[in-house]
Amino acid sequence: MAEGRKSLASDEPPAAEHAVVELQDVGVDLKAAREAPANRSSSSFMPKPKVPMHLAFNDVCCYVPAMFQIPGFVSTVKKVAEACASRVSGKREVAPERQILHSITGVVNPGEVVAIMGPSGSGKTTFVSLLAGRNHARHTGEILYNDQHKPTDKAFKRQLGYVSQEDVLFEGLTVFETLYYTAVLRLPRAMTDKDKRERVSIILEVLGIAHVKDSIVGGIRVGRRGISGGEKKRVAVGQELLYNPSVILLDEPTSGLDSTTALNLIHTLHTLAQVGNRTIVTTIHQPSSRIYQMLDKLLLMGQGHLLFYGDASAATDYFATIGYTMPYGMNPADYFLDVASGWSGEAKDCGKLVVRDPQLKVLLGALAANPHRRPGDDLGHTMKNPKESEEEKLQGASYVTQMYVICVRSMKDRRFERFSVDALGTVFFMAVLCGILWWQKGVGANLATVTGASDVAALLFFLISFLSFNLLFTSIFTFPNEKTMLLKEREAGVYPISAFFFGRTMADIPLDTLIPVTVTTIIYVMTGLKPTVEAFLLTMMVVLITCFTAGSLGLLIGAAFLNLKRAQSVATILMLTIMLTGGFFVRD
Repeated sequence: MAEGRKSLASDEPPAAEHAVVELQDVGVDLKAAREAPANRSSSSFMPKPKVPMHLAFNDVCCYVPAMFQIPGFVSTVKKVAEACASRVSGKREVAPERQILHSITGVVNPGEVVAIMGPSGSGKTTFVSLLAGRNHARHTGEILYNDQHKPTDKAFKRQLGYVSQEDVLFEGLTVFETLYYTAVLRLPRAMTDKDKRERVSIILEVLGIAHVKDSIVGGIRVGRRGISGGEKKRVAVGQELLYNPSVILLDEPTSGLDSTTALNLIHTLHTLAQVGNRTIVTTIHQPSSRIYQMLDKLLLMGQGHLLFYGDASAATDYFATIGYTMPYGMNPADYFLDVASGWSGEAKDCGKLVVRDPQLKVLLGALAANPHRRPGDDLGHTMKNPKESEEEKLQGASYVTQMYVICVRSMKDRRFERFSVDALGTVFFMAVLCGILWWQKGVGANLATVTGASDVAALLFFLISFLSFNLLFTSIFTFPNEKTMLLKEREAGVYPISAFFFGRTMADIPLDTLIPVTVTTIIYVMTGLKPTVEAFLLTMMVVLITCFTAGSLGLLIGAAFLNLKRAQSVATILMLTIMLTGGFFVRD
């Protein structure tokens, strides 16, 4: 197996983006990187972590509620009310739970790539999210980095990178903008802007996405096609590599990728681990045989149980000793997934998979009778932590910079959504239509009659209602669309929630002001309303205050009801109620 791994590495085509140079933490010599020999790995242009981290997890168990809980504000209030009622009555009811992880134990040393494999529903994502401190389900056992740091320790978050299974990216930003804004928020404030841009350039070269740096990420929300799925995954990895973490945890980074792209990604991770002495743990669903040969250790899971943990090259021999012999010519990864899914291990079943042990009782019994001696029982030496001055240096951007970056990033991300042909075409069409239907109805002669005054009142009512409805329903989608990104960056300690609030508010003000001002001006001129500065400014002030109030209600409803259909229903009822009681339809 070792010879196969060596030959595989030698067969890798030397790429221009692969060269090895050590960098200082606050600078990168791009010229030296480009002139380095082509037979060296570009992943080494990344600066090495200050403190290598070894990971130890012992007897980790996890429990989740047995009943499905509906997310959202209403369910949270209901849960709190039930808890208060049980406390008042003195009867404490324990919600039924289901155990999804059973005594997972092992050690990962710096410089290793550990793959967590198993069929769907075996607990891979749950376990890796526990290692990253991103899963708040009740769990027992111990997870420690360097024998002292828990995943949830605030001081440790900047040394850990986590790439989720879903690509959490801003669809309206380009690849370079995505990485650059992440660099500004997460890299030390002592670094200059030039150094941060150079770090971004190095990441683009390392991951092989420099050729798409000016392409937008793209997606359904912005309605534009952008980079491919494999390139999105590498951008997500690049966001975590920017601040040079000691530990990188990835949840199925090869899902949705072709075999060649997946192989290149795993090769990059393998080089980052070996050259940078990083600790890398990744879940992987169904790797090819070439990818499997590049893995250092395998952690095989089934039904939440640990089936094997050790050298990937030794897994086949171990399962053969307990009666599960791999058929000749079969991919080891496919073979292990079959075993973890309940394959009996009998040769007659290899042609047609027969799941004779869905609960894995026979397999777990065989494992208990002949346990595998897991390597890495030596936990290694506890690495020294950075000094206090170095930890202070590792702080990210200042509070003002955080607000500014979030504001600019949000405005650029929403440019395709708010200024699309559909959005602008709708509001300007209605503005021109209102101007035609109420053409010069606001001149002094028309206002002298009851009919003319009623027409102007109807015009003003429609103007405010249309703009309010438009902004309200647009604002409903703001928080649900950005919730995943907000949670991701908050879990990583990138910024406080107040910086996000003020930054997003500053981004919304110009966008939510421009369209109402433009539409109101068009209608005001075409309908011939009172041609004085005082009247125009008063009308504009009323329209803007009403629009901002509607936008605030939209943000509140979107945050309270994460279900968008329910949020739209509540918003419709609320706005219609306000319209009916506003004094235009019902006067008494």
